[in-house]
Amino acid sequence: MSKRMTIIFTLGLLVSISTVYAQGITGGLKAGMNIAKFHEDDVAGRSFKSKMGFCAGGFITFKVANIVAIQPEVLYTQKGTKWEEVFMGGTWNINLNYLEIPVLFKVIMPIQGMIKPHLFVGPYFAYNLTAKVKTYYYGQSEEIDVDEETKDGDFGAVFGGGIDFGLPAGKIVFDARYSLGLTTIDEEGSDVKNNVFSFMLGYAF
Repeated sequence: MSKRMTIIFTLGLLVSISTVYAQGITGGLKAGMNIAKFHEDDVAGRSFKSKMGFCAGGFITFKVANIVAIQPEVLYTQKGTKWEEVFMGGTWNINLNYLEIPVLFKVIMPIQGMIKPHLFVGPYFAYNLTAKVKTYYYGQSEEIDVDEETKDGDFGAVFGGGIDFGLPAGKIVFDARYSLGLTTIDEEGSDVKNNVFSFMLGYAF
């Protein structure tokens, strides 16, 4: 299945779910930033550093009890890492773009008022859309595709929490999360995994 068809299939699946379970659900949009880094800190002598990225997408929340909900999401998310070669004076940026589907088990704190804190945990499944490396040496830059060296799929776990701010219509949502990759992303055999902190702000209808 092509990458374009994968995206269309995933979005169509979520639309179908929301139609079937139209009673008792909410949905919304969110966007924010990632702080990404590979979490093998010394591969072939390289010390990986964090890089900034973008994340955005939609979510559907199925409330299954007073304080419990299931929340599948579809996100476009930028991951990767960077490192510097001290002796050569060069910088490498690995830029990985994913279509990611977290499925979160959400616990909403039972407190009074319009502000509702919550905690969540769950797996994520991600499909690699593009993989590029950009290098900088002596004032010159070059970008190359590394799709063949990068696995198409990524799997991991999400841990986090947030706050919902109730409005007369809908609510403002904020969450902070840590996404821990559990599978290597390297087709060449190195044991490197994605490691991302994300901060997102959105609106639920």
